Amino acid sequence: MKINKPKIKIYEEKSFDECDINENIANTLIDGCKKKMKLANVTIDSCIVKNVNFEDVDLENVDLIDVSFENCDLSNKCFDNQMMTRIEFHNCKLSGICLINTNLRDILINESNLCFANFTNTVITNMNLDNVSLNDAYFDECLIKNIILDNVKLNRTEIVHTNLSGVDFSKCDITMIRMDAYSMKKIKINSFQCRDLIGVLGVEVIDE
Repeated sequence: MKINKPKIKIYEEKSFDECDINENIANTLIDGCKKKMKLANVTIDSCIVKNVNFEDVDLENVDLIDVSFENCDLSNKCFDNQMMTRIEFHNCKLSGICLINTNLRDILINESNLCFANFTNTVITNMNLDNVSLNDAYFDECLIKNIILDNVKLNRTEIVHTNLSGVDFSKCDITMIRMDAYSMKKIKINSFQCRDLIGVLGVEVIDE
């Protein structure tokens, strides 16, 4: 599966608070944020965003197109009903991020924390998760087309009403995962993971 990379052309460099909050932000290398700010009803397009703690940036109705995030903290940020296209997250904190009714296309996330993330009615097309923690995350009625899971932690993650047919979990830690029968159908696992899923089905294994 090919993940289309962000199309980025950088024309200027500034901190986040130096950007014009009344216009779309494009073709910019954004490094850090020196003061608290609010960003609403705009699109961030063709940008590299580095070293930004989004606790200082209030986001409201923000779309992301062709953006690479590096060493950023977007914990507990809400992107409900938004669009993310050709986005990369490298070494980012995304714990508690909310992606309800969000359209995700061509997404790469590596070396990042997605614990407690909420994927409800999320549309996912072409996503690669590499060395990511998805512990305690929640997936409900997601539409998933093409996803790669490589060294992903899914401890206590709950997945319901989501078609995962053909999705390969064999390189994941699925300890105490919670998954309904519909979501579990035709997934791919390794032999060592069978005990984890047997527990999900309510079956007790007794070794003599």
